[in-house]
Amino acid sequence: MLKLGIRVSNNINVGRGHFERCLSISYHIGYKIYWFLDYKSEFFEKKIHTKDEIFYEKKNDKIDKLLECLSEKNINVALIDSYSIAKKDISNLAKIIPVCIFQDKIEFINVKMIICPHPINIKKKYGNIILNGPKFAPIAKKFFKKKENYNFDSLTILVSMGAYDSSGVTLNVIEAINNFSIKDKFNLKTIIILAKGSSIINKVKLLIKKYRKFELIIDPKDMVNIYNLSDIAIGAPGLSHLERLYMGLPTILIAQNNIHELLVDGWVNLGCAIKSENKINLIEQKLADIINNKKIKNKLIYNGIKVVDGKGSLRIANSILKLV
Repeated sequence: MLKLGIRVSNNINVGRGHFERCLSISYHIGYKIYWFLDYKSEFFEKKIHTKDEIFYEKKNDKIDKLLECLSEKNINVALIDSYSIAKKDISNLAKIIPVCIFQDKIEFINVKMIICPHPINIKKKYGNIILNGPKFAPIAKKFFKKKENYNFDSLTILVSMGAYDSSGVTLNVIEAINNFSIKDKFNLKTIIILAKGSSIINKVKLLIKKYRKFELIIDPKDMVNIYNLSDIAIGAPGLSHLERLYMGLPTILIAQNNIHELLVDGWVNLGCAIKSENKINLIEQKLADIINNKKIKNKLIYNGIKVVDGKGSLRIANSILKLV
């Protein structure tokens, strides 16, 4: 019987995507799961099934509690989703039990299974299972195909640069949308998504006071409805982008770090996004491209729905279940 331990980052520096993709997989496991988080938070605790157990590591880069529970809870498989944990610690754990890791960059590590739901090539090494590409996009059950409601006379733009957007890209995006709306006389409504605790919330509030038709939503309860109401998104290439692809929401992607640069290029090459640098004038230009060219918009919608079918979490869970 599978006894799965999930060690996942949930600290403010990494956002919520790591946790959410592990959570989507947990729905398909069918057994009690042991969760190991960075810190205690009611937000995350409410999402975890009541039958599961939650533990907290002393530091973001530690797996001490997980190691302690290997014998105490008879954990026989570990799923790790964290940039903070050292490769040597993961490799040492993999010598004891099968270890599965989420990976968002091209880097080999000697574990049982590597999961990369992005269009970058993770080479297979002997003895490893590689789950690579959008067919392993871990989409939660709540998402569904977006209804076509694209209206060139009145557009809703979704700005979703990650839960916390510590890089502050959202601020440049707001300026770009406002500039475009004035110059091209478009009737644009903008929805901005951030999480409680984001360091830029007050800056965003001050900025949108100057402009019309900007709405800031903190910790939205229903992203499905927000996706369905939106016509175009401007965001980062994480879990939310996978959700947007599945929902048929065309997206302009902006990288926030070096890992994102590789992911953005992968999605652009696959025809599933438009890329922009984090500069106001360039964001404005890309927004004009996607709004003024219906063929580009339709291509992004078609390709996104084609490559992300919503069954990635189930495929990953089934692969994990086969390890014991």
